[in-house]
Amino acid sequence: MALRRGGRREAFRRRLREKKPLDLKAHPSKRREGEIMTIAKSPVITMATTTPVYDGIRIMVKEGFRRIPIVDPGTKRLRGIITASDIINYLGGGEKFQIIQREHAGNFFKAINEPVRHIMTPEVFSVYTSAKISDAIDIMVKHKVGGLPVVDKESRVWAIITERDIVTIFGRMISGAKVSDLMSKKVVTATPKTSILKAEKKMIKNGFRRLPIVSEGKLVGIVTVMDILRFFGSGKVFQHLQSGTIDHVLQTPVIETAVKDVVTVDRNVDVGEAAQLMWEKGIGALPVLENEKLIGIITERDFFKLIA
Repeated sequence: MALRRGGRREAFRRRLREKKPLDLKAHPSKRREGEIMTIAKSPVITMATTTPVYDGIRIMVKEGFRRIPIVDPGTKRLRGIITASDIINYLGGGEKFQIIQREHAGNFFKAINEPVRHIMTPEVFSVYTSAKISDAIDIMVKHKVGGLPVVDKESRVWAIITERDIVTIFGRMISGAKVSDLMSKKVVTATPKTSILKAEKKMIKNGFRRLPIVSEGKLVGIVTVMDILRFFGSGKVFQHLQSGTIDHVLQTPVIETAVKDVVTVDRNVDVGEAAQLMWEKGIGALPVLENEKLIGIITERDFFKLIA
């Protein structure tokens, strides 16, 4: 009989912790204060509270980051954080879209030139430069966030650590379970004809960073928040934004922004192999196929829960 979800994951954690390399308390690096800085990204890309939203889009796309700390330019003290999901929310996906309607009468050109402080998250979960990796894991799990700015006692930003950084360190040590044991079986999807606007709304409503695209029961692509940001940051779309309207752009079929050559995995593959595949391909999720049919999806966050 299959274990219930909670019991199943606890069993996996127990098995993983029996392996010395994944025993977080016994891991050699756990004996050193400040170890967080050995895996966090530094120097970190930051933005000022006055940075226009459109510049924020271009910085994210250029650097390939889904989240960027917002700081005071002079002191580098943390003031907030902005994520790709915040911008997707603002550009039609969620409640922040109301700011455009309320303050700019739907004029997107004015809206994207607003400073990022209007849509950033001001209350930021962070971790100190003196912290251990286990401290970051605990905060991420408790607050369900995918990344943390690393700050000193004066709240100055020195680095950033993400789920991917942690999975990269521990991913090769994960084994003993199948993809089917961890994958999400109820997958929210889009169709090739789904508009960007509807895809954004699905992402924000469900708290997802990606949507598999399915046509006639077969996987034909996958779209992420970063794919949509790249679309908004393109020159062609910017011309529409300059005209003050984006209605036509938002009705673009989401398949036009999606990755069509999707990396997938079989349900019987060991989770360690799946984690390694994600690392090699630089991706955060693997759709799970059986006889060409989408039956689930496994993400970095699923591996992260095993490590926590």
